Amino acid sequence: MKMKALTIAIAVASAATSLSSFAGTPNFSGYGRYALEASNDEIRTLKSDNAVVNGPGRLGNEGNWMEFMLSQGFENGDAKFDINVMMNTGGQSVGLAQFYGGGKGIFASQPDAYVWAGKRFYGREQAGLTDYFMLSADGSGAGVDNLDVGLGQLDLGWTQAGNGAGSETKGSANMLQLNWHDIMVSEKGALKFRFNYAFLAGDELEVNGSQVKIDDIKNDTAMEAFMSYRQGFDMGWVQLAGRYQTDSAALTLSNSAGHNFDNVRDVDAKSYGLFVDGAVNFGEMTAMEYNVSFIDASCTDGAQTCLYGTDEGFKDHQEYSAAIRPQHHWTEYMATALEMGLQTSKQDSVQSDAWKVTLSQNFQVGHFMWSRPVVRFYAVTGEVTTDNKPKYDLTKVGAMVEAWW
Repeated sequence: MKMKALTIAIAVASAATSLSSFAGTPNFSGYGRYALEASNDEIRTLKSDNAVVNGPGRLGNEGNWMEFMLSQGFENGDAKFDINVMMNTGGQSVGLAQFYGGGKGIFASQPDAYVWAGKRFYGREQAGLTDYFMLSADGSGAGVDNLDVGLGQLDLGWTQAGNGAGSETKGSANMLQLNWHDIMVSEKGALKFRFNYAFLAGDELEVNGSQVKIDDIKNDTAMEAFMSYRQGFDMGWVQLAGRYQTDSAALTLSNSAGHNFDNVRDVDAKSYGLFVDGAVNFGEMTAMEYNVSFIDASCTDGAQTCLYGTDEGFKDHQEYSAAIRPQHHWTEYMATALEMGLQTSKQDSVQSDAWKVTLSQNFQVGHFMWSRPVVRFYAVTGEVTTDNKPKYDLTKVGAMVEAWW
């Protein structure tokens, strides 16, 4: 019986596929970085205690990571569909990062509108120099992107934390998103506005390994507002961004990708964030990227303790950081980079300060700062000083390959 059902399924799929055509060979894309490091000191990330931004900079100051995706396109007349599968790994285990599909060219009045469903990286706003996600709403969901509204484009989406359909659960954490982007205010200047509304649905939700009645969760909604302005120049670009969050959205795990409303906390909280990112070119062979960030979070205990980059509860949290990375290319394939960063965080009455310097000799495929692949050999030094704790300092050397394709 199972074989008969499989045969019928294959026949139906073959018939459906014959009505369309594969759009070329599958596309293989991804990102990865893997390194070795050696030191006489304990090796860990150099950033101030309790901070959530990798403020002193990511160069020589991050762990191994890889994600790779296979995408297949399909065409039928004006319609262009795709299916995308991404796996990722941060160690020995491999997980499913994305599995989604969609299509555009469906509506004559909106030829670029992309209708999608599945498990997807969604709503991400990332600072490259620190690898910090100012906003994210990953999960299983559906939506439509790139609706032409005359002034810019509009994305509308709904994502859900957890394992999605078929999982044994009595409740869910959900997020509705609106993204109004590509609002051109000048030839090289664009505005973007994002608004996310998160809510719980159902009877029970698993929180920190325990089942909790949703009716007992007082702070069962949250919201996020984000605005950015990006201005291009002949010699580079700059982006100014601001973020405001309430309740659980303000206290999720460092606001890193995939954690926006997944680890629900019943807290009354709010958070502000200001971020500056940019790059400047000093001629054809020399460039510099820079980042400045500020975060302020305040929290009133609810049914759970307020956590933000720490395992201990807090009432107030602030952090400041700045990093720069100049890089000069000696030839088409060889460059030297120097990354320097400072960070201060204060959680209630405990202050922590960090600094880091990384010198990196790079061998890469082109003479642009972000040309990849790159093989780099680097040396790092820095320290972290925290109230009522011994000073932590680190000097290490390493070698890394980093690529995206």
